[in-house]
Amino acid sequence: MLNSKISKAVRLALMYGAVSATAFAANAEEAEEKIEKIEVTGSSIKGTDLAGALPVDIISAADIKDTGVTSVSDLVAQIPSMQGFTTPVSSVGGGGTGQATASLRGIGEDYTLVLLNGRRIAPLDSTNTVDLNSIPLSAIERVEVLTDGASALYGSDAIAGVINFILKDQVDESTVSVRTDRPKDGGESYNISFTTGFGDFDRDGFSLVASVSHDSRDTLRSKDRDFAKTGFLEFEVDGNPYWQLNGSSNAIPAIAQVTVGDRDENGALTDGSYVRVFSPYHAVNGNCAPNTAVSPVGAAGGEDCLFDFTSTLEILPEDERTAFVLQGDFALTDNIQAFSTLTYTDYQMITRIAPKPTLAMNLGDVNSADSADSPLYTKYVKPHLTAEEQAKASEFRAQWRALPGGNRTRQYDNTALNFTIGLEGTILDDIDFNTAIVYSESSRDDTIINGFQNDKFVGNVRDGKIDVFLTADEFAADEQSVQAMEEAQWRGLWETVETEMLSFDFRASQPIFELPAGEVYVGYGVDYRENSYANFRTQAQIDGLSNAPRGDVDYDLSRSQYGAFAEFQVPVLEDLSANLALRYDSIGKVKNDLPDNNVYSSANDTTYKFSLRYNATDNLVLRGSIGTGFKVGSLRSFAQPLAYNGVTGPTFACPNLGDATRQSFCPPGETQYEQHLKGNPNLKPEESEQVSVGFVYSPTSDTTIQLDYWSVEIEGKEEVPAFPYMWDNLSIFNENFVVHPTNADPDLKQLAVERQYLNLGKTETSGIDWKFSFNNELSFGQLKTTIQGTHILESKYTAPGVVPFDWESSLGEYGSDEEVVFRNVANIQNTLIHGDFSHTLRLTYKSSYRDDRVVVNAGTIANPTMETVYNDKGEARQAFVSEHVQLKVPSYVKADYKIDYFGFENTVITLGVNNLFDKEPPFSLGDPEGHVVGYEGRYYDQLLRTYYLSVDYSF
Repeated sequence: MLNSKISKAVRLALMYGAVSATAFAANAEEAEEKIEKIEVTGSSIKGTDLAGALPVDIISAADIKDTGVTSVSDLVAQIPSMQGFTTPVSSVGGGGTGQATASLRGIGEDYTLVLLNGRRIAPLDSTNTVDLNSIPLSAIERVEVLTDGASALYGSDAIAGVINFILKDQVDESTVSVRTDRPKDGGESYNISFTTGFGDFDRDGFSLVASVSHDSRDTLRSKDRDFAKTGFLEFEVDGNPYWQLNGSSNAIPAIAQVTVGDRDENGALTDGSYVRVFSPYHAVNGNCAPNTAVSPVGAAGGEDCLFDFTSTLEILPEDERTAFVLQGDFALTDNIQAFSTLTYTDYQMITRIAPKPTLAMNLGDVNSADSADSPLYTKYVKPHLTAEEQAKASEFRAQWRALPGGNRTRQYDNTALNFTIGLEGTILDDIDFNTAIVYSESSRDDTIINGFQNDKFVGNVRDGKIDVFLTADEFAADEQSVQAMEEAQWRGLWETVETEMLSFDFRASQPIFELPAGEVYVGYGVDYRENSYANFRTQAQIDGLSNAPRGDVDYDLSRSQYGAFAEFQVPVLEDLSANLALRYDSIGKVKNDLPDNNVYSSANDTTYKFSLRYNATDNLVLRGSIGTGFKVGSLRSFAQPLAYNGVTGPTFACPNLGDATRQSFCPPGETQYEQHLKGNPNLKPEESEQVSVGFVYSPTSDTTIQLDYWSVEIEGKEEVPAFPYMWDNLSIFNENFVVHPTNADPDLKQLAVERQYLNLGKTETSGIDWKFSFNNELSFGQLKTTIQGTHILESKYTAPGVVPFDWESSLGEYGSDEEVVFRNVANIQNTLIHGDFSHTLRLTYKSSYRDDRVVVNAGTIANPTMETVYNDKGEARQAFVSEHVQLKVPSYVKADYKIDYFGFENTVITLGVNNLFDKEPPFSLGDPEGHVVGYEGRYYDQLLRTYYLSVDYSF
C-alpha cells in the first residue's frame, strides 16, 4: 500500500485510475476486505496494490453523462489521447461502411485493442478492429483506458493501448431514460433506454441486469450548413482573392468525348488522333449550367464544365441502433461464482453521397456503316465539330452526373452478438482465477437503396431515351427521360460480410513467496482464439447487374492462434515494486476455404513488458515501463487477390512513364485514376517498442496531478504506397502503372495503378499525457474541475513503400497520408453541485495545423484573373492564373454546457447545449477522407449548436 491509511490508498487509487469508486466501501474497516481483490486493466494480478505502474484513465457512468454524448463512438472522440479513428463522416464517400473505431495516439485503429468486460469481441472486418457502434452506451458502468502498450498481456494488437468497456453488473432499481437532441436544421436524434435488475449478489447469491435501448439520428445535408453547401470555394489569403473548384467532369448536362481518328487493336490512339472533350451546353449558351462551372484546367477542344457534387451531399448519415444486454452473476460456492453476458446490437446506417458519375460511357461508334449514330450525338455533339472532325469521328462517349437518379444511397445493416460464460473465484485458499468461453459474431449487409443503375442504363442513353444533355430542370420535365431513368434503377442486397470469433481463456494470480518488502505475486494464463471472415457477393454483383461499386471478390478466411503469459510482481523495497510480464503468441496460417493456390506464412513471437513503481512519498508515485509488441496483418491483407479498389483520392495528370504505349491509355485531363489492390501471403509481423515514464502527485485528498511521457516505435509496418508518392517517384513505381479495362466499361481500357501490402513502413510517435483534478468545497456547493490533455512531441512515418526510409509527418500539418495529428488536444470540465442542481461546463480544444499545399486560382469565380500562355507551337491563348497556397487552419475551441435538476423524487432532468457558441469547423483546403470539401468533418462538430433534453426516472 502507499501508506498505512487505507482511505488514503483508496483516494490515490481513484486518482491513478486503477479502479472504479464502486469497488470500495465508505470507510476503512469495510474497505479492508475488498481491497484484497483488485484487478486493474493492464495487469492480470489481483492484490492489495492499488496504484499501478501503468497509466489507466477511468471514465465513470457519471463522467459519461457529463460529456453530453449519446453514443460510444462520440464518447471515444472526447478522449484527448484518441486521434486517427473512423467516424461517421468516413461513410460519406470515404469507405467507412457504417462503422466507428478507436485509435490511441494517432497511430491507427488497428493498434488499439477494444475489450468488453475485459475480453475480445468479434471485429466487423478482417482486421481486429471493433465497431464501437455495437456497444450500447446506456449499459456501460465505466470505461477503462490504458494508454500504454499491453501486448505482453493481451496479445499482438494492443500496441498503442487498450480501451475496456465495463458493463453494469448490478443495479438497485429500474431506470427509464429518454433524450432528444435538436440541432438547427437537420441531424435531430432520439434516445430511449430501460435498465432493470434483480437480486443483490452479496445478499441473494445472484444478480441479473437487463438493459434495452434504442437510438436514432436524422441525416444532416450539406446544404443545411453554410460551411459545407458548395465545393466552389472563394476565399482570401493575405487580402488577395482566390477561388477553387472542387467539382467533377461527370456533370449535368453531360460532357461529350469524341475520338477524332482511330485506335489500334490494343485500344491506344493512333498517330494524329485525339479525343475532343467539351460541354455542348456551354457551346450553345456560352456558360455552364446551374451548379456547374468552367474547369480551370480546361479540356481538349472546348470548355469543360465541372459539377458541384458537394451541394448534393449528406454530410452526416442517418442511423438507428437497437441494443439488448443481459448480464448475470451466480454464487456456486462461497468462493466460486459463475457469470454470463449476452449482448445483441442491431445498427443501421444509411449513407447518401453524390449522385452516380457515369465516367466515359460508350454511346457507340459514329460514321460506322453498320451502326446508326446516337440521336444524342446527332442533336447535341455533331453540330459543334468541324467538318474534318465530323469526317474522322469514330467513338462517342459522354460523362454525366446521374442527378435525376438520386443520391447513391446505401444501407448498412450491422448486427453484433456476443455471448460469454465463465467462472471466477478463489481456489486452494489463495489462487484467484477467471476463465471463460466467448462466442462473438458480427455481420454487415450492404444494400443498394437508390442511385445505382442496371444494365439497361447505357442502352437507354445510347438510344436517346435518357437525355443526358438536358439540365436537371429540363430532365425533370421530360417524361420519357424520367421514366427511362426509373426503369434503369437497380435496388437490392449487394453483399454480406460476416465475422466470427470463438475463444477460451484461463488466467489466475497468487502469491508465491515472501521477500522482506512483501509478497511476490505471479499471474499466468493461456488463451486460444479462432477468427473467421467471409465476404459474400450476391449474384447480382457477380453478374454485374448494377454499376454499384464492384471488383471485390468472395472470401472465406479463418485463422487460429494461441498464447500463454506469465506476470511477476516483485516488491523490491518497501516503496519500490517491479513488474515483469512475458507472453508467447503463435499466430496460425490463414486458411482460405476458397482455394487460391497461395501458401500463407504463420508467425510467433515472445513479447515482454517491464515496469517500476516507486512510492517516493505518501503523496507522490513515480512510474515507468518498457515493453515490446508485434502484430500480424489482417486476413485480407494476406489473402486478397488483385482486385479493383475504387479510384485514387486526389486527381492526377498522366504519369510520364517513358512508355508512349501505356501513356496513350491515360484518361484525358487531370482526373482520378482507377486503382487495384492485392494482398501478400508472405507478410511478416510488425514489431514495436513502447516506453512510458511519469508521476502522480496528490498534495491533498482533493488535488491530483498526473503526467506521463510515452513513446511508440513500430517497424516493418504493413502498408501500401501512397498515390501522390507513386506519381512523384515513377522510377520506383513505374511497373505499378498497368492498363486495365475500366470498372465502368470493360470495353474501355485505361491506365490504372496497382498496389500491394508490404512490410516497409516505420513510425515513431511520442508525447505527454497530463491531467489535473481539483475538488473544491465552496460555501454554496462543491466544484470539481478536471483539465486533461495530450501533447504530441513527435509523430512521423516513412513515405509509404520507400527504402531507405524517407520520413514524413502529419504532426501539426496535413500529411501525405491525408491525416492530421493535432499537437495539442485538451478538455476542461467544471462541474458545480449545489442544492438540487448540477452545472457542467466542458471546453474542448484542438490546436492549429498547417493545411495542405494546393493549387488555387486568382480572382473570383465570376471575375477570374487571366493570363496569356503559349503552347509548343507558339499559339497564344488565355488561361486562369494559378498559385500555390498553404493555409494555417486555426485552433478550435468548442464549449458544451448542461444543467441537471434533482428536485423531483427519483427523477433527473437534464437540459444541455452542445457547441454553445455555434462554432463552425474552420476553413481548410486539404482533400479529406470522403467527399466533404472546404473543411474537415472528421475532426470538428458539423451539427453546430445543439439543444438537448433528457429525463431519467428510477423506480
